[in-house]
Amino acid sequence: MPRKYNIEVSPAPPRFPPVGKFVIERSAADCINCGRCALTCIHSVHARLDEDPRRMAEPEDYRCKGCFRCVQECPKEALTIRSSDEYLRLGDSYWTPEIISKNWYQAETGKVPVSGAGYPGPFSGEGFDSMWTDMSEIVRPTRDGIHGREYINTSVDIGRKVPVIKFDAQGRIASPLPPTVSVPLPIIFDTLPVGGYGNVYEAVARAASFLGTLMIVDPDAWFSKEYEANAVPVLTQSALEDSVKACKMAELEYGSTVLGAVEELRNANPGTIVSVRVPFGDTAAEIAEELTCAGVEVVHLYADCNGKQIDPPGEPRLLKDMILEVHRHLVARKIRDEVTLIASGGIAIAEHVAKSILCGADLVAIDLPLLIALECRYCKNYHSSGLKCPVALKDVDPRYGAQRIINLVGAWRNQLLEVLGAMGLREMRRLRGELGRAIFFEDIQRETFDTVFAREVSYNVKAGN
Repeated sequence: MPRKYNIEVSPAPPRFPPVGKFVIERSAADCINCGRCALTCIHSVHARLDEDPRRMAEPEDYRCKGCFRCVQECPKEALTIRSSDEYLRLGDSYWTPEIISKNWYQAETGKVPVSGAGYPGPFSGEGFDSMWTDMSEIVRPTRDGIHGREYINTSVDIGRKVPVIKFDAQGRIASPLPPTVSVPLPIIFDTLPVGGYGNVYEAVARAASFLGTLMIVDPDAWFSKEYEANAVPVLTQSALEDSVKACKMAELEYGSTVLGAVEELRNANPGTIVSVRVPFGDTAAEIAEELTCAGVEVVHLYADCNGKQIDPPGEPRLLKDMILEVHRHLVARKIRDEVTLIASGGIAIAEHVAKSILCGADLVAIDLPLLIALECRYCKNYHSSGLKCPVALKDVDPRYGAQRIINLVGAWRNQLLEVLGAMGLREMRRLRGELGRAIFFEDIQRETFDTVFAREVSYNVKAGN
């Protein structure tokens, strides 16, 4: 059994008050500083002033979950709660305020967010929201990796797989084995879409080193010898060998001459795993087949920040469907096990990691969640107009930022352990492509409702209506 992997988290309080879902107002004229609100609130919204315990401090309303217990218990009706307009302006339709605030919480505490009031959202939607996972083993308390009662392995191997291994007469391996690297969780870090300051890159690199995972980085933007063992440089085809001598893996952008560049990089650095970045688009499956047949070890398929296809732009297809298409195409060609597939773009929560792997990816690369862990509010107008960042990303201490990222990944991994335990799986590798453990809304609609409605149409046609 491999050594048990664990992520030690440590609280990292926010530098700026996060934007909360609710705004709590205390009437100074009515409040008698009885402290009953502090006694009844389990989320530490209310507290007494440190410098004068006789008085109540201003509520930390970003912690409020909207239970209204403090309002009900206040003897003078001095508290009111209303929705926050600033909260509703966070992010966009994909990176919703709820996703951003939950990632903030996980980056601060390293804990899994729990509403305590059940799931209030829709049961179907676009992309990953139209997909449910099989939790048939959830009644077995021994399948509980998060609490340590059973070992669940979340590691994955990156590199080309060989279909068979041959041995010589002495029992030694005679087959040439391609280089592989193992990471202890199916999450690596992708290039940053915005906020590429040196301190932010260092924070990401520190977190990658601590977690034992990899960090994809543009060496023209930032590169450090101190963290090169965890770095995956994205190389131009004109400068292939300069920054990869000590790197386990390197990436090339897909293009018409990429196979020649792959061969050149292999010759210069035989022990380096070569990954090719391919934008998700109409021809992604055929490109993945071409690269796999040419011996490329890793294909990194990426969508935009909202998980939509890039080529051609503006198409409505989402990450879930594109991963499924590429995976099924390679399975049909009987070459799926010969290549590692990395998926990225629109991976916003831990649930998306598990569902991406269920759809056929080997692992994912995350980008925007790294910035959200550093308190980024995803206010795109600041990045496009040059206004000052409201959370001063360029001033983040790299050690503090690394801890926030470690906390976020720790909370995500605990959720992956819960999913694997509820499915009765003890290895992350077994989750890949297990489509029988997933239910897709589109399949249910096609197999059930489309059939019913087709019958109604047929009946109406025959009746002459």
